Amino acid sequence: MNSKILLVSANICQDPYQVFPLGIMYLHTYIKKQFPNWELQFFDFNLQSYNEFSSLLQQQEFDYIGISLRNCDDVNFYAKNSFVNHYVTICNISRQASKAQLIVGGPCVSMFPEEIFNLLNVDYAVVGEGEKSFTELINCLETNQNVHNIEGLVYRNGAQITVNPRTHFITQSCVQFDKQLAQYYFNEGGMLNIQTKRGCPYRCIYCSYPVIDGRQIRTLDTKSVVENIETLYFEQNIDYLFFTDSIFNICEDYNIELANRIIESKVKISWGAYFSPHNFKKENMALYKRAGLTHIEFGTDSLSDTQLINYKKHFTFNDIKQASDICYDLGIFYAHFLILCGIGETEQTLDETFENSKQLKHTIFFPFIGMRIYPNTELYEIAKNENLISKENHLQPIYYISPNCNLETLETKAQQSGKRWVFPNEEKNPIMDKLRAKKRRGPLWEYLRY
Repeated sequence: MNSKILLVSANICQDPYQVFPLGIMYLHTYIKKQFPNWELQFFDFNLQSYNEFSSLLQQQEFDYIGISLRNCDDVNFYAKNSFVNHYVTICNISRQASKAQLIVGGPCVSMFPEEIFNLLNVDYAVVGEGEKSFTELINCLETNQNVHNIEGLVYRNGAQITVNPRTHFITQSCVQFDKQLAQYYFNEGGMLNIQTKRGCPYRCIYCSYPVIDGRQIRTLDTKSVVENIETLYFEQNIDYLFFTDSIFNICEDYNIELANRIIESKVKISWGAYFSPHNFKKENMALYKRAGLTHIEFGTDSLSDTQLINYKKHFTFNDIKQASDICYDLGIFYAHFLILCGIGETEQTLDETFENSKQLKHTIFFPFIGMRIYPNTELYEIAKNENLISKENHLQPIYYISPNCNLETLETKAQQSGKRWVFPNEEKNPIMDKLRAKKRRGPLWEYLRY
């Protein structure tokens, strides 16, 4: 069996920077290890066009086309840009120019499996992590075996669409970075993303991470992670990484082991990650800083204890204040990502957030407006009961906006706090492009602080 497979990264979202297609690169690595005889090619819509895609399919025959769908939309209440029509175009081109079977996966599929399957008219879809399910599917198709027991598989069964549940997860996975692709994204985005763990155990009322990755935490081998870092650093001079874990500071013993391995490796990298103010220990942060930690992005959501309860967060404003002070004392750049006017928000809780922001030193705030409603979340059930959504409009960017808030006064109140707030409708600051042109690495938001 010598299957010929085209793996496609459909992502075209470049705000705030271009993101390396990490998920599909994990899939590529897994296939090469499990089925080295399969012929793989890669196509990236951040680098290439529809015409180039069509030409490739006309020039070469593929047995399977696997398309990774990352973002459903831009999660920006003001713009509400959807990428679904772009995905429709990709699949239409595939059908017109190729006889290959179409298989889609990625976060967008995991959140809207039946809707995406129907809309794109694909042969199969995969929910959740795709490495094992995707390869099992192709192997079964090539050997004429029944595919209906593959975990996470979405398929048509007569007139019905079946979404198989997922009960098992990969506990050992690795990735090999394509050198040319890695260099491109590092040059364009100023960083390269990498993963150390999958899954999220928390139950925030709106969050899609557990839907995409599951709640079971799976840590990836620290030795393999550091070997990847060494290869990127010593062979390509890539010296800034962002860990894409849903939350980095869980699995404390694992993180300590990883940090010590990075220190022992002698690589001089800088890195950032998403952190929670919960379980935020100064001694651990000091260790992570010695291992290269320079930037922390807190999924804070609110600075009001009332709203933190409404959002079902697992920390308080006091935890936020303590974590921020630790970052300030250690000289680690930190930013807070907030949700304003989400479920339960009032003018009083908004005022509390703006007032409490004054207590956080030399930071920057990135507020999202309202809560994007995703299926299989508690927010979705609330919104459905309030008739805010229907089965027909799942794929449209729909937001839960508290009726007890005045959106017109948000930016004025933020400015009055004396702190730096970057709202989603703010035009891109030209200083960022200038810094990128000077080869400054990292997210660069620290240059926007007051």
